[in-house]
Amino acid sequence: MEQGYLSTALIRPLLEAAGSTFFNELGDQDEAIQRILKQLKDPDSRVSSGDADQLISQLIRATNDEALCVQPSHKFNAHSSCQLQHLFLCCNTLREALYYLEKFSPLLSDQLEIQVTRTRDNVIKVKLPVADNFIVAAERRRNEVIISTLLNWLRQLCGSELQISQISLPFPATQYSHQYERAWKTDIEFNSEECCIQFHSRWLDEGLHSTNPHILKMMKREVEEQYRKLARSGSLAERIRKALTQNKVRLNANQQEVADYFHISARTLNRHLHKENTSLKQIVTDVRIEISKRLLVTTDDSIEQIALQIGLSGRRTLDRIFIKEINQSPAQYRQSQKTTPLVAVANG
Repeated sequence: MEQGYLSTALIRPLLEAAGSTFFNELGDQDEAIQRILKQLKDPDSRVSSGDADQLISQLIRATNDEALCVQPSHKFNAHSSCQLQHLFLCCNTLREALYYLEKFSPLLSDQLEIQVTRTRDNVIKVKLPVADNFIVAAERRRNEVIISTLLNWLRQLCGSELQISQISLPFPATQYSHQYERAWKTDIEFNSEECCIQFHSRWLDEGLHSTNPHILKMMKREVEEQYRKLARSGSLAERIRKALTQNKVRLNANQQEVADYFHISARTLNRHLHKENTSLKQIVTDVRIEISKRLLVTTDDSIEQIALQIGLSGRRTLDRIFIKEINQSPAQYRQSQKTTPLVAVANG
């Protein structure tokens, strides 16, 4: 997991779009690509990010299509879809589908922690994380593939009537920028501070269909089992840290709540964290310090206010944690950063 991965469900549509051209040019001597293609036979498996990037680059070269990753909505193909897609499409409302997408999005990529938010103007934003190296071609292509996939799922669930109001992208316009609006059929904002798909909230509770609750429960159970295996297979500590940082799990959550979020037992959680030479308490402490540092530098909030924001009883507790972990009080840290460039703060 630490090397990064992408679900084969994100890559298989690209093979279909490339068509026979790619396979005709692919020689048997290319063992690396042949190995990846074997993995792609299972829509619920995952390939390393490096292998995925290599295959995508070769597909683009073979088709001579730089916009290959910008895919329009296509007809649902049950044979090539993954279990998470099945669960998404069986939901009775978009609200329910987005809940599962947000919860289980790491099944599609280790870097994909989706957040669904609602603005005061009743605009729903399905947000993707913005990577530090989003300008790099490989990272941009991954974003394109993920957005294309999510748009396909949304339109398969809601029909062509669903109106996407805008898609915001964190990178500059590309040489094939016209392809975005043509394929995704909406306005595109480049150089945005966020990466997201936007639409009106009225779609959230539209009655889409009525799925047999037993079927929905069965699919949910299968996705949860996949997610449970994923949590056990890699760095659980990193996954917990992300969940805490993104407010998906409360900083004050107890051990059982955290275990429930990852669909594992408290005993399994402890065992895996012990193997990773850490503990839930230490992870929570590290996240609290990280958030506190940012607030101390970027806001004028009092130390008492910051302590309460991160779930502590007050300033004394935050003082004690800071002194123990970084040999400085919060006040000393804030003072020291006044003459330190923000870049250094981010790196620290």
